[in-house]
Amino acid sequence: MSALGVARVDLRTAARSRMVWWLTAVLTALSVVGVSLVALLDVEGATVVDAVGPLSLPAVLLVPLAAIVVGYEAVVGERRSGSLKVLLGFPVSRAAVVVGKVTARASTVTLAVVVAFGVAGAVAAVLYDGVPAGRYLAFTLATIGLGVAFVGLSVGISTAVATHGRALALAVGSYLLLVLFWKPVVAGVHYAATGAVPGNEVPAWYLLLERVSPTVAYDVLTRAALDTSATASVFAVRPPAASAASVSAQLGGAPVPWYLSNLAAVLVVCAWTVLPVAVGLVRFRRRDL
Repeated sequence: MSALGVARVDLRTAARSRMVWWLTAVLTALSVVGVSLVALLDVEGATVVDAVGPLSLPAVLLVPLAAIVVGYEAVVGERRSGSLKVLLGFPVSRAAVVVGKVTARASTVTLAVVVAFGVAGAVAAVLYDGVPAGRYLAFTLATIGLGVAFVGLSVGISTAVATHGRALALAVGSYLLLVLFWKPVVAGVHYAATGAVPGNEVPAWYLLLERVSPTVAYDVLTRAALDTSATASVFAVRPPAASAASVSAQLGGAPVPWYLSNLAAVLVVCAWTVLPVAVGLVRFRRRDL
C-alpha cells in the first residue's frame, strides 16, 4: 500500500469528524458576517478589501484549531486502538503511513477553508459588485497554508508520542503558544534583553523571532495579499501604529533583511508543515508499537 492509498482510506475517517465540520460552519458564518458587516453599516469609502481583511482574525483562531482536531489523533489514536498494527501488517512503510495521514488531514482542512472562503467570497461579490480575484485567491491560499502547517505540527506530535494524553496536551499547548501568546512571549524576550517593552521601532531580531510563529507569518502574508493593515494578531503588545507600519519603518528606516521578506514568511509556513512531521517520523521509526 502506498502513501496515496493510506491517504484515501484515512480521508474518510478525517472527514467524519463532527468537530471539524462544526468549526467549518462557524468559520463560514463568521466569514459571511464579516464581509457583510461593512456593507450593512454603510461605512463611507469602504471597499471590498476593507470587508475581507478582518476575516484573517477568525481564520487565525479557527483554522489552526480545526487542523489540530483533525491531526492530533492521526497516528497515536490508531496506536491506542490497535489498528496501527493491522495497517502496518500490509506492505506499507511507516513513512508512507505518516505521509498518507498528513495528506488526508491536510486535504480535509483545505476543503473546510475552501468552503468557508468560497461562500464568503460569493457574498462579497454580490455586496460589492465583484472581488479582486487575485488578492482573494492569495488570501485563501495563505489561509490554507496556515491550516496545513498546523496539520503538519499536530500529525508530527501524534507520530512522536506514545499516548493520547500527551498528544492532546502538546497539541493544545502548541495552539495556546503559537496562536494566542506568541507575541507576548517575544515581547518578554525583548524586555529581558533590552529592559524596555517593544515600541514603534524594534530591532530586526525581534521581528524575526515574531515571525518564527506560523500565525505571525500568516499575518504577514495576508496583509501582503490584501495590501491592508488589518492584522490577524490576537494579543498585540505593540502600539497599533507599529503593527500597521512598514517593516522598514519598524526598523527605524534601516534596510529590510531578506529574512523579513514575504518569501521568508512562506518558508516559515512550509517549515512548520515539514519539520514536525520529520521529527515525529524519526521517533516513530525507533519506537516499538
